[in-house]
Amino acid sequence: MSLGGQEIAPALFLAPMEGITHSAFRRLLSDYGGYGALFTEMLSAGAFLQEKTLESPYTRRRPCEGKVIYQFGASGREDLEAVLRKVESLAPDAVDLNLGCPAPKIRAHGWGVSLAADFPRLRTVLERFRRAWPGTLTVKVRLGDDPERWREGFLERVRLFEDLGVDAMTVHARFSGEKLKRRPRWEEFAWIAARTRLPVIGNGDICAPEDLVRHREAFAPLAGLMLGRIAVVKPWIFRAFAGLPVEPPDHAELWDRHYRYLLEDMPPERAFGRLMDFTYYYAKNFLFGHELYRGVQKARTCEEIREAALRFLEAGPTPNRGTGVSFT
Repeated sequence: MSLGGQEIAPALFLAPMEGITHSAFRRLLSDYGGYGALFTEMLSAGAFLQEKTLESPYTRRRPCEGKVIYQFGASGREDLEAVLRKVESLAPDAVDLNLGCPAPKIRAHGWGVSLAADFPRLRTVLERFRRAWPGTLTVKVRLGDDPERWREGFLERVRLFEDLGVDAMTVHARFSGEKLKRRPRWEEFAWIAARTRLPVIGNGDICAPEDLVRHREAFAPLAGLMLGRIAVVKPWIFRAFAGLPVEPPDHAELWDRHYRYLLEDMPPERAFGRLMDFTYYYAKNFLFGHELYRGVQKARTCEEIREAALRFLEAGPTPNRGTGVSFT
């Protein structure tokens, strides 16, 4: 796809995920390739001004990562102009404004769906972004708050995006109050894509290339796809979507490589929670993966997590052969 005049090939994106899409995980994905662009975690616009951007695991990037899009959470109270001047020094391939995260702590900051729901504030924030940022600007949204009367409000925001020079829109096909256990509404992608000139990137539980075949009418109008937690379960998954050869991974070696990457980028006390998050999803590769996660929960240090994880992974656990993955 064309994104702000640059080619993204393949049109496959890594979703921004809290505690996951730090520099070490992006480095791990780059070992396998198959994606077009990676997203950072959602960055606090206010805190970003205090970051040592070339050292922070949230903002640093390596040449091996390829195209990287920096996503921000903002309320409008921040010095957005200073934020965008600072991010320009990192040469991001795009800047993204999060309008779709429904987490209570994000709403409390006035970010995510809270900003999307406040139309006057949304207009002001987008105008400031567009004036201060000359490069590619994207947004990530959900369908809205009201499952019965969402279309009018959604289109009102789409027109705003078009008028203010947003270059593309990622749509997570759920409503703001819906948890991950609720089936995403992929059938709405075609309706949305038919009503905007913006490239639309589809997001929400897209887990296997077979999804695209079974739901061809839903996915065909999209300009690109965004993969989220399935990329944590299977860091090689982009290769399958891109039609590239996929070699069976050495699960223990992959987990241990991610461990090493993490400890290179952050101190153990910060890496601890990220290791737990990664292992929770990675355990879904195995029929009895809950035993892996239960084992690491007893750990009190990163090294204890490593010992427990490798004890399970090096024992030859039975793979989970299902193509679908539940994230509930």
